[in-house]
Amino acid sequence: MSTRAGGSGGRDVDAAHAAGRAEISTAGRAGAVGRVRRGLTTLRGDLFDARVRTQRPPAPFSSRAVAVALHYLTVVLVVGIQGSVFAGYPGVSGGLAFALGLATGVPILLAPQRPIVAWWMSLGAALLCALVATPDDFAPSGSGGMLWPWSAVGLVAQVVVMAYVAFHTRVRIVLETWVCTALLGVLLVRNAQDHPSRWGTMPTLAMLTATVMIVVVAFRGRSDARRELAVQSDLTATERERSALLEERARIARELHDVVAHHMSVIAIQAEAARYRVADPPPELVRSFVTIRANAVDALAELRRVLGLLRTDDEGEGVAAVDRDGRPAPLPTLERLPELIDNVRAAGMTVDRVTVGAARPLPQGVDLSAYRIAQEALSNALRHAPGARVRVEVAYVPTGLGLRVHNEPPPHPTPPARDGSGHGVMGMRERAAMIGGTLEAGHTPEGGYHVEVFLPTDGQ
Repeated sequence: MSTRAGGSGGRDVDAAHAAGRAEISTAGRAGAVGRVRRGLTTLRGDLFDARVRTQRPPAPFSSRAVAVALHYLTVVLVVGIQGSVFAGYPGVSGGLAFALGLATGVPILLAPQRPIVAWWMSLGAALLCALVATPDDFAPSGSGGMLWPWSAVGLVAQVVVMAYVAFHTRVRIVLETWVCTALLGVLLVRNAQDHPSRWGTMPTLAMLTATVMIVVVAFRGRSDARRELAVQSDLTATERERSALLEERARIARELHDVVAHHMSVIAIQAEAARYRVADPPPELVRSFVTIRANAVDALAELRRVLGLLRTDDEGEGVAAVDRDGRPAPLPTLERLPELIDNVRAAGMTVDRVTVGAARPLPQGVDLSAYRIAQEALSNALRHAPGARVRVEVAYVPTGLGLRVHNEPPPHPTPPARDGSGHGVMGMRERAAMIGGTLEAGHTPEGGYHVEVFLPTDGQ
């Protein structure tokens, strides 16, 4: 009784194992079939896609003209030579010979724009030429070798077309086209089984096309890498420029914070003291002064809350944010311009200073911006034109302040400066624009450099 039960259980286990193996085998075959189908779908998409995968940036006109001329010259030579070669074979008419030459040359003509289409046409041309001429027709006289299934001209044409394929398509497509071309050659040489040199130009074609395509793919990869590096360099330069602009704006905001905070403090103090300057002021006047002071104090607190923290970034910019006692240092104005010029002279520069008009007090924002622009312009002259003569002109006019810093060419050629950020002019222009001014900067005809700025004082 138990024996029969045990035997039945063993058969059930064996049947289960067999069913499992069958399912695994079926699943494996299904997976293999699926992979083959996906591979064939990919292959069909690659080899029947007529579009160019990679768009190249336009080359300079001179280089493009030379390339186009060589391209069309190659097409003409291939058509002419291939046609003349076939015209010498028995039974081939002149019209057929020209048609075969045209079939060999047209793929080269289309290859730059439609490399896959050109490749298919080149295979068709090779097949057509192999069917028209026999292997013996391609055998050179007095030699044991034969130029078949590709003649010498056809070999060149095929290599050129496949070079374009390698230049314009993905590496996978390059490998697929090379394998398909080699398979076509193998199928064609089967018709020359009795010929003493049955393989003909097939090995030459395989090795030559493989070499050319590898070289072209490597060249394309190097070009793509260089182009990507150039793009990344442009992006980095843009980000660096934006960062410099934001830093300059933050620096201006810190300085303007001090200017505005000073004025708001004065308003609050004067509003507090004003009611004590009037004997028995009316309650309405007292309330007005209290309101003015309260608004000034609130505005000052809000200003410090929004912009006060920017002062913590002053360290490391070369700007003294605090004095020797640790208190905020006074902001520089044009009164310190002679001191700035003396520092530049001490570095070996000859600096002339000219003042036009009567000096007068300026709005603090204008005074500060004028000093900073003069400081940056003199720093640029010292950096890029060491030893050159510099002229600083300050013009006080009724509507504003004019400032011009001009340096002559350096007495000796100097290498490009590497310690500058390259954004000094941008920062000066931003500083002038924030208070409604304008700035012009550029090279002079004699090789020097000038910075001209006008800062309006109307309404300030």
